[in-house]
Amino acid sequence: MTGGTVVEFVHEIKRFRREIRLFLVFNLFANIAIGVFALIYNLYLVSLSHREDFIGSYNAVYTLAMAGAALVMGPLIGRFGNWACLTFGTAVFLVASLILAMVDRPWVILATSVIAGGASAFVVVPVMPFIVEWARPEKRSVAAAVTFSIQSLSATLGSLIGGWSPRLISVIFDVSPTGVTAYRVTLIAGVVLGVLALVPLWRMQHARGHRASETGQQAFIVSEATPTRRTVRRHITMFVLAGLILSIGSGAVVPFYNVYLASIGAGPSQIGLIYALAGVVAAVVGLGAPAIGRRFGPLGAEALLRLLPVPFFLVLPLVPSLGLALIAHIVRMTALSVAWPINSTFISEMLPSRARANAFSLRSGMWNLGYAAASLLAGQIIVAAGYNAVFIIFALSQIGSTSVFTGYFWRVRQRAATQAPAQAEPATSAVP
Repeated sequence: MTGGTVVEFVHEIKRFRREIRLFLVFNLFANIAIGVFALIYNLYLVSLSHREDFIGSYNAVYTLAMAGAALVMGPLIGRFGNWACLTFGTAVFLVASLILAMVDRPWVILATSVIAGGASAFVVVPVMPFIVEWARPEKRSVAAAVTFSIQSLSATLGSLIGGWSPRLISVIFDVSPTGVTAYRVTLIAGVVLGVLALVPLWRMQHARGHRASETGQQAFIVSEATPTRRTVRRHITMFVLAGLILSIGSGAVVPFYNVYLASIGAGPSQIGLIYALAGVVAAVVGLGAPAIGRRFGPLGAEALLRLLPVPFFLVLPLVPSLGLALIAHIVRMTALSVAWPINSTFISEMLPSRARANAFSLRSGMWNLGYAAASLLAGQIIVAAGYNAVFIIFALSQIGSTSVFTGYFWRVRQRAATQAPAQAEPATSAVP
């Protein structure tokens, strides 16, 4: 990513609608809080003497609640609008996160994780529907790329804060940097920063109280295909199925990766730096998502990016070094940051506007169901046999998801390409 390209993106951002610019600020602060929790909370659970099986249970309950909320998000967005769902979800998520940082009893943690998980769906699911609703069609791919890069950048800041705060807190309060107090204060600091995400939401004058049908979004769509209901259902089914397969690998690895790094000798500050470095690389490279999509096509880019981390996670069981674990994490995060906006923009273009919110809602719901089941099972596998098996599960899920998504939509595009010349023929009489 050259300096000139970054300048071009800055100019593009200035040309976004005000709602989209405020949305980027919202994502920055909301994902700082999420980044702190993603890095620290598992370590906090370990400091409370819990092992990977309980961590798996926590993540399973959290993501099951998120899945349940996500499955009904489409109708809720249609009824209340993206802004209301984002604002409500962010506020509840922050309150639940504060409670999680204060409690230590297992049943209270699991009960609160239901609320936090359900609320997080209100933060995550409306992202692409909001972009589609408020970004001009010609700016959607850029807006999506910038949004996901902002999320990576804020996760980086969250990782830095989460990684280095325990050491600072240990000096101030004379406590262990890997103890309960240091982790707890760090989590609370993350919540405080997350509260700032509510400010840009409140300043969205046009988005407040609007539903998608009221924004004039239909007027922005000048040439949208109108597939049959059966075709739309089939597209959504394959989109959701590919996400479900992908979620199994992610659920098997992501919730435990910071604990894995700790198990091979990394301390909290090192883990924070690893996550921060991955976030920086993902944020910068993620800005190139539109260019990568144009260069390889959305399906070619999807295949390339989803398969890119596979070799690293297949080698990691054979060479369990901190250096390789760092590279594997950076590659996975970067591929994710670039692939999601390409994937999401592609499916937005394949579906009519009325089906988009439901498609993203169903994908998020099924993703979290798969993620929850995988994390619950993976926690048991790790305790019994170690991390090697879950790395293999991750690699297989990447391959399976890529085959389903690219295989199906490649055939769809091939059929569309062969039908287009016939539809372009001038009408002629049936009788010569």
